[in-house]
Amino acid sequence: MGSASTSDRTTRPPARATWGARARHVLWRAMSTLVGGVRIGGRVPSGPMVLVANHTSHADTAALLAAVPPDRRPTFVAAADYWFARPWRRALVSGLVGALPVARTGAAYETLRDAAAPVLAEGRALVIYPEGTRGAPGEPVGPFRSGALRLAADLDVPLVPVGISGTGEVLPKHGRLRPTGVVLRFGDPLPGAVCRDTSPEVVRAAVQALRDDSSAVPWPDSRLYGWLERRSDVQLMTAGLLWGFAEALSWPVMAEVYVVAVGAPQPHRAGRVGASVAAGSVAGVLVHAALARRGVRLPAPLATPAMRTAARDHLRSDGALGIWRQLRNGIPVKVYARAAGESDLALHRLAGAVALARPTRMALATGVVLVAGGWAHPLLRRRYPEFLVLGSAVFAEGLHRVVRRWR
Repeated sequence: MGSASTSDRTTRPPARATWGARARHVLWRAMSTLVGGVRIGGRVPSGPMVLVANHTSHADTAALLAAVPPDRRPTFVAAADYWFARPWRRALVSGLVGALPVARTGAAYETLRDAAAPVLAEGRALVIYPEGTRGAPGEPVGPFRSGALRLAADLDVPLVPVGISGTGEVLPKHGRLRPTGVVLRFGDPLPGAVCRDTSPEVVRAAVQALRDDSSAVPWPDSRLYGWLERRSDVQLMTAGLLWGFAEALSWPVMAEVYVVAVGAPQPHRAGRVGASVAAGSVAGVLVHAALARRGVRLPAPLATPAMRTAARDHLRSDGALGIWRQLRNGIPVKVYARAAGESDLALHRLAGAVALARPTRMALATGVVLVAGGWAHPLLRRRYPEFLVLGSAVFAEGLHRVVRRWR
């Protein structure tokens, strides 16, 4: 196949976004947000083009689908002998990616050119990873093959270098998914006529420079997270102590909420924060019970008569150990504290049970926070306000369900 004629080059129609291209773009934008987000530098030109990028992870393709506008209809060159060998892989790369099967054996370049020509004739963007395989995170970009340059020259379309950083951390080869974020930088297009006299090493160097520029720019933390990070351990533990104490008296927001809100984005502090909340909760339960013995009735927002009846029954049947039922039934601990005081339960027995039950509950919450926060805290640092809003909504829904259960 020879070069396209001049009239062909100037009359190629721009690609139009199809419903499939739009759906893939929206899907991968949403997925990219969940794993830390995508930052984009440079501009993706309109019209047909060959995009060449470094390749470290399968997440590279997802990041490009999220970054390239859907009206460019990005199409990815994929090895036919692997991605199209089995029905489920074929369905995956065809539906979720928009892949173009190309054989890796025989006349490989001619096969690529024949497959790519109709795609580029439609004004679409063809994505090629010239390294041919995934490299290791942090290592220099591997040698580039010449097929992308030859293709751009033969079909007279621009070649656009793209540097991708962060995907090797988001989804390393044979590793687990982590929400650390991805940065893409699009370089200046290299005209097809120039590609014929350009070496693959020149393009590789351009992609390397774009990738290095991307990785040199740190992701900014949210201002609210920055404020949290500047608080000392003493300040956070004091606040946790007061939160646990207040929740055991009357405060309607459960003590675990503080552990999650502070410990998830800062898992290195979760243990200390959980311990302080547990200590405050133990003290609050004992103070509340002592006040109830004297006839003082503290407000208990959202507590229902059924909750109070259940707490009295648990303490009557199991003694002070009845408070352990609070670990799983959702009844606020303040309800048990009041019931213990009203039933004249011996405070020393209550103290022994509470001193084990409340730290156990906080330890369980802290363990969940350490696991989830250890995975998600790179994302939570940047999206801390959104995390608090989402967490508040989840808590409100959970509280609503508990109240409905105990009506």
